[in-house]
Amino acid sequence: MHLGDVERAHALFTESLSVHQEQQNRPGMAECLIGFAALAVVRGLPAAGARLLAATGALGVHHAKSSWAATRREYEHYLARARAQLTEAEFEAEQAAGRRLSLKEAIEYAQHLPLISRATPTSSETSDGLTEREREVAALIAQGKSNGEIASELVLSKRTVEKHIANILSRLGLASRAQVVRWAIEQGLTQASTS
Repeated sequence: MHLGDVERAHALFTESLSVHQEQQNRPGMAECLIGFAALAVVRGLPAAGARLLAATGALGVHHAKSSWAATRREYEHYLARARAQLTEAEFEAEQAAGRRLSLKEAIEYAQHLPLISRATPTSSETSDGLTEREREVAALIAQGKSNGEIASELVLSKRTVEKHIANILSRLGLASRAQVVRWAIEQGLTQASTS
């Protein structure tokens, strides 16, 4: 998912969820729901993401969101992203709805979300040739964030961020971060990322 391949991430979360269901592994199922919630936020469905994240917390499987540092960071990161894209009333309503879901209902809800495009070929590139993740990195560059800050915010390694930046420069035919800033402003990425 962090490489911008939403379809592959969806397939892996679906496969993992199936295995955890067969094993009746509640913590594993809850962790998969966090993955589906993250996909929802990335795909522009912040309400669904907020609902699923609340469901995982309410299921009594608290260690699914708190024992592994990486999972906890993912949970907190996508919860913050969902909250930033919703009004406070919308966010609270989705959280309340999520807390009312049983594990079975939460899984059913996650499985029926339109997280992948079934009508178009699987391509993670946008019309400008960048992946969604690269556009996200460009927007953070435009906000003046360092590679380390970008890595922390997106839960990536600094090396992965450097690779994304190299791809951005190459695909857009740019030579510097300043040019990326100008491009991101022209594309309206700075307004989208501050909402």
